[in-house]
Amino acid sequence: MKLPALILAVAALAAAGNALAERGLLIRAAPLKQQPFLDAGTVAQLPASSQVDVLKRKGAWMQVKTGDGRQGWVKLLNVRTGGARGAGGGLGTLGQVLSTGSSGTTVTTGVKGLSAEQIENAKPNYGELERLKQYRVSTQSASSSARGAGLKAESVKYLPYSRGAGTQDDAQMQRRGG
Repeated sequence: MKLPALILAVAALAAAGNALAERGLLIRAAPLKQQPFLDAGTVAQLPASSQVDVLKRKGAWMQVKTGDGRQGWVKLLNVRTGGARGAGGGLGTLGQVLSTGSSGTTVTTGVKGLSAEQIENAKPNYGELERLKQYRVSTQSASSSARGAGLKAESVKYLPYSRGAGTQDDAQMQRRGG
């Protein structure tokens, strides 16, 4: 008898979540993309201050629906959330979490798009590293280019290092004579 009531309560919360879709505001003009990729086709150019409904999140992208019904993807960093309909904590926040995976109150940037597992299992791509080496220039070429751009060399002292209190980067500087 209690199990059907619990199932109904969960279903009601899920329905409430859909009704309380997270709202977002574009903080700058942004292209509305067909897919969550930079090279995907552009559906429209959305002006700054456009109101959108956030339908889904995927990595550094949000699938949104505009006021005139167009749907597409915008970069996460272009959208400010937190002013969701029905927000204010409690059931409204729970509804947002159920519908979008976000409470709408926390904005962070950084390594979005990668899960902890992906970061933990990351491996260096030596092939790409070798490919990057083709862009390497000599010190003389870099110096010549900098002089041509009006830049001048400046020497910067390393920060003092005390053994045992530093990080791995500090140890590397110490080995380099810093």
